[in-house]
Amino acid sequence: MLKLPKGSAFLKPVQATAFLFAAWELLSWAIVPDWPSAIEVGRILWRDVREPSFQAALGGSLSRMLAGYLLVMVIGISGGILLGRFPLVDQLMGSLAVAVHAIPGAAWVPLSIIWFGMTEQAVIFTIVLGAAGIVIVNTDTGIREVPPFIARAARTMGARGVKYFWFVVVPAAIPKIVDGLRLAWAFGWRALMAGELLTSVNGLGQRLSQVAKVGELDHLLAIMLLIAAIGIAVDGLIFKRPSSAGSIR
Repeated sequence: MLKLPKGSAFLKPVQATAFLFAAWELLSWAIVPDWPSAIEVGRILWRDVREPSFQAALGGSLSRMLAGYLLVMVIGISGGILLGRFPLVDQLMGSLAVAVHAIPGAAWVPLSIIWFGMTEQAVIFTIVLGAAGIVIVNTDTGIREVPPFIARAARTMGARGVKYFWFVVVPAAIPKIVDGLRLAWAFGWRALMAGELLTSVNGLGQRLSQVAKVGELDHLLAIMLLIAAIGIAVDGLIFKRPSSAGSIR
C-alpha cells in the first residue's frame, strides 16, 4: 500500500495552476510575443474588479445565474420525479426532455429574445432551457435505476406505494440528481454568457462583447479568466465530492 503524501489533495490543483501559469508566460515571451502575459492579464483583472461598473456587471451576471439556477432546480427535479413516478407521463414527455437537453443553450437565445425582448427575463429563460433538461433526465434516470438490493430490502421491511417511492426511491436517486445539478450549473453558466452576449443586458457576457469589438485582447482574456474561475470555484466548493481514495493499493 502506497500512501499519498499528506496535503496532496491541495497540492494537485496548485501544481496544475503553476504549470498553466508557466506555460502561459512561455507562450507570451517566446512563442507569441503579441500574446498578453499572465501577469499583465492578472493586473488588468485586478484593476477591473475594483471598478464600480465592472462590479455592477459581475453582480448582474451572478444574480441572473442564481435566479435561473433556482428555477432549473425546481423545474428539473420536480419534472424528473414526475417522469419517474408516472410511466405514462414519461412516455409522453420523456422524449421532449431529452430533446430540450440536446439543444445547446446558445441556440435558445434567439427564441428567448423573440418572446421576452432584450431583457433579463430573456437571459434567465435561456439559462432555464439550457440547463433544466439535464436535471430532468438525470432525476428520471436515478429514480428508474434504484439498486436492486435497496429495493429488495425496502420491500422486505414493508415499504409499498407512495411511502416506498418518497422514502426509498427518491433518496436513492440523490447521487444522480446531484450529478445533474452539477452539469446544469456548467450548462447554465455557458447559457448565461451566450444570453448576455446577444442581448443588451449588463453583465460579463456584454463586457466580453464590448472589448471584442474594440480588439482589446488583454481585457478579453481577463474577463474570460474570471468567468472560468467562477465556474471552477462553484464546481469545486459546492459540487466537489470528497475523495475516498486516500491510498493506492
